[in-house]
Amino acid sequence: MDHDLAKETCPNLLDRDLTELPVADLLEISKKLIVTDHYLGVNVLFKDKKHYSLLRIESGIDADLYKLSKKSKKLVNKLLKRNGLFLVKY
Repeated sequence: MDHDLAKETCPNLLDRDLTELPVADLLEISKKLIVTDHYLGVNVLFKDKKHYSLLRIESGIDADLYKLSKKSKKLVNKLLKRNGLFLVKY
């Protein structure tokens, strides 16, 4: 999490590995930052072994994924399909 954003909104998460948190807690944090506090965007950097990917959520409705590994892309596609969504490459 961005240092300034964490210090202001979630100081207990500062310099903490968010993968330790349950998914429900991560969803609540995202909801608070995007829906309640109206931040323009949130960046989530995640790692699959040595490969880093980026999820950028903007305006509460747009989500962009960058540099997904093959494994991560399969997982994301499975999740999206289950929810009736899809990826668009641009």
